[in-house]
Amino acid sequence: SAEQFRDTQRQLQLSQERVRQLESQITAEQEGTRVLQAQIARLRGLDRKETMDQLVAPTKIDFASMSGGYDTDGKVGDDGIVLYVQPYDDDGHVIKAAGSLRVTLLDPLSPPDQNVVAEYRFDVPATRKLWYGRLMTQHFTIRCPWPNGRFPLHTELTAHVAFFDLLTGRTLTAQKAFKIVPSPESLAPTSQP
Repeated sequence: SAEQFRDTQRQLQLSQERVRQLESQITAEQEGTRVLQAQIARLRGLDRKETMDQLVAPTKIDFASMSGGYDTDGKVGDDGIVLYVQPYDDDGHVIKAAGSLRVTLLDPLSPPDQNVVAEYRFDVPATRKLWYGRLMTQHFTIRCPWPNGRFPLHTELTAHVAFFDLLTGRTLTAQKAFKIVPSPESLAPTSQP
């Protein structure tokens, strides 16, 4: 009948309109997906060695020359060790870099199970606050007071520093031996009963 034909024709027109809307929506979503895929591809470039080599990022760390024992109380004897750590890029320039730090002080003359004097950890925000960049010097200044104010057993310590670079995920390490000045009390022989 004519009424059923008109009804079927209206449903067909509504269906065709709905198909056009869905096709338009799919086209928009496909474009959005293409844009996101392009962004992902650019970001994934950080996984490629050639892209990593183009970044200005630290490739090594070292100690600046003034690193060593420090005194805060004006009495004979160091109260801790201060480390001036410099991150270097591939061109040999000192650069400021975001990351975290771990410092381990070792007493190489102590038995292996007792040679860790202290360990210090600095997260990314704390490490950022340690940066000093003025005039002719740039470095992280890391003060490591003796734990509980106790002087180490020997007058030479090895400082081992690990820098965990936030940008590249690399771990850079350096270590160096330092002579430290003992206090007269730390050298006094213990009394035997």
